Formats: sequence, C-alpha cells, structure tokens
Amino acid sequence: MSQVYAVSDIHGYGYLLEILLQHVHYQPEADRLFLLGDYVNKGPDSAGTLDYVKELCYAGAVALQGNNERKWLHQLPEQAGFVAPQGLQYQQFIAAMPLWIEHDKYLFVHAGIRPDIPLHAQKPEDLTEIREPFHQSPRLMDKTIVFGHTSTFRLGVQPHQLWFGDGKLGIDTGAGHGYYLSLVNLTSGIHWSISVTRPENITCRKLRITGASGLAK
Repeated sequence: MSQVYAVSDIHGYGYLLEILLQHVHYQPEADRLFLLGDYVNKGPDSAGTLDYVKELCYAGAVALQGNNERKWLHQLPEQAGFVAPQGLQYQQFIAAMPLWIEHDKYLFVHAGIRPDIPLHAQKPEDLTEIREPFHQSPRLMDKTIVFGHTSTFRLGVQPHQLWFGDGKLGIDTGAGHGYYLSLVNLTSGIHWSISVTRPENITCRKLRITGASGLAK
C-alpha cells in the first residue's frame, strides 16, 4: 500500500532525513513524499541537504519553497557562500519549487495561508512566512493544512510533539533549534522523530486519524 509522508524544516540536517527514510523503508516508486521547505541555514550542511532533496525529487518526491530558500533565491551566489555556477544551480532548483500543493485530503505548505484570501491569490510571503493569523484562525478549508515554519514548541507543546489545530497540522519539531526532525506518515498515522544531538535515537508515536478530515490527533 502506498504511503504519504511529510517532513519540514530540515535546516541542513539532510543526513537525519536519510536515516529516517531508511528507517521507515521509504519506497519512492510507490510512496509519496512531501518536503515542506527550509532545507538550508542553521544546521551543519545546507548544500548537502539541497543536493539530497534534489535526489529525492528526481525519484518522485515534491519539495516546496520555504522562507530560507527564498532568501537564497534572492541572494547573489557568493553571498550564500557559493561560487557562481554552483549557486546558480541551487537557485534554479529553488525557483522551480512550488509554494503549495494539494494531495488527497491535504494541503501542504511551508508556513500556512492567510485567512479570507483565495489560495491562488496568496502572496509568496504569506505562504512561507505567516504565523499567528493562520495559527489562530478557525478551519480555512475542507482539507487538513500540513505546515512547518513555526516550531511546535513555540505553539505551546513539547519540542518533540506535533501541533494540532482546527484543520491544521504543524510538523516542524525544531531541528533548526537543536531539537528534533520529524517524519510523519499521514496514511497510517505514525510520527517518527530523531534528535539532532542524539541521532542514534529514533522515537515512534502512533497518531489517530479521524474521519474524512484525515487529521491526526
């Protein structure tokens, strides 16, 4: 059976994502993998992580832009720490990334959406940078919005926990802040997390998938 996976805010810890995908026996020819942005900055290997994301996309994954990729997109290559040809390759890869994507009963986006504005009219800054107006809004659509950008500990839960709102699921568990990288299986309702300081430990938690909304609790 095909599985739907989501991960966000890898922040230079591409090797941890590789460990998680190996752990869950991810099969790119059958499964769907959605990467929700912020592959770069804060962590140890931004370039290597982007290279790995590119490999995953070639194999069938979908990678969205995050606000940190947009910073790279608007920098000169040397400002991001690269010689021009390498930097231009990364910028071209980032520029081709979508800002959001719908799949089945989910909308995947980096930061969220601005209430009362049609999806096609959302600004890139809203989709990659919004916080409170999105978090605090009632349900915005008939799909569950899966997002990152704001680490869940900033939303009032423990750093290793996902955040559940009204039609929203936050999956950034703070790798960029020294906490955890999380991979969520939305098909079977399983959440794996790996510590950036103790990567030998992978924690698995079962989530409950509810009804037509597909929202895990």
